[in-house]
Parts: sequence; C-alpha cells; structure tokens
Amino acid sequence: MNASLATLDARNPIVWLIGIIVLTVVFFLLRGLFTADARERRRRDKSHKPVVSRKQGPTVRLAVEVDKPKSDRRVE
Repeated sequence: MNASLATLDARNPIVWLIGIIVLTVVFFLLRGLFTADARERRRRDKSHKPVVSRKQGPTVRLAVEVDKPKSDRRVE
C-alpha cells in the first residue's frame, strides 16, 4: 500500500484528530458571522451605503400615461 494513501485512512486516529481541529477552527471563525449583532451591523451598513447607479437616463420616472388620449378616460 502506498504511504500517502495510508495516512488518509479513516481508521487512522491522526486523520480524525486533524479533522476535528479543522472543523473546530472553521466553526469558531464562522460563528461570528451569524450572531444577532453581526446581522444587525450588516443590515445597517447596507442601508447606509451610498446609492451608485451607472445607468444613463432620467433619475425619476413619473407614473403618467402621455400617449393616451383624453377621450378614452373613464368619467365617473
């Protein structure tokens, strides 16, 4: 059996130990992203960002139908 494959054997306790250490480190690094304070901070940062738009055209659109003749409007 190849020596490098023997080190990746699931029955090897060193593999389990390294795996547990790696999972613990990942857990502690990701834990801070899911707290209530972190969610509130992301929401606050998102709502206070400046609005940047590269679209060419009017910045305000009015809800006006300009092509409709006055005779088609319904009178109540």
